[in-house]
Amino acid sequence: MRSLPNILIAGTPGVGKTTTCNEILSLASQASPPLNLKHLSINDIVKERTCHTGYDEELQTLIVDEDKLMDEVEKEIADGEGEGGWVIDWHSTAGFAVRWVDLVVVLRCEETKVLFDRLSSRGYKDEKVQENMDAEIFGVVSEEAKEAWDEEGQVVELRSVAAEDIEENAERVVAWVRNWMKYHGQGSTG
Repeated sequence: MRSLPNILIAGTPGVGKTTTCNEILSLASQASPPLNLKHLSINDIVKERTCHTGYDEELQTLIVDEDKLMDEVEKEIADGEGEGGWVIDWHSTAGFAVRWVDLVVVLRCEETKVLFDRLSSRGYKDEKVQENMDAEIFGVVSEEAKEAWDEEGQVVELRSVAAEDIEENAERVVAWVRNWMKYHGQGSTG
């Protein structure tokens, strides 16, 4: 049994996943008692452990080798049987074993102008901006998550448009971690 839950923060590029993960970790470290949460950037694993088969020039992205990637993720999180406490940062939920993750948070930025501006400011080509805009508009990541984690309350969609949303979302996730610990008898929640 994990002593801390594993949480997957997912969403299309530009919705604030990494910023939200950093805010969660900051709040967790300041909690009393501190929560030992750890960030797992799947982007970093893809790049550092060569979990890709090349680069797609048109979409300006690495072509991910999902099998190799998930083998590497499995090593990191001890097949979901380790101590837990991973805050996993990735644009997709595909490939993740349900047993690895206790909560999936799908960040949504449904205000298309805000998302368009964020993606454009990254220097993405029009094709990449459009692909990500379409994925957000049609809720692709959310549907993917709901198909895999269809049990009670394992998938939560949170609005991620303004800075206040990120702060509120991080606070909600940290509160959820405390409740998870209390429910699973993992000591004092402070």
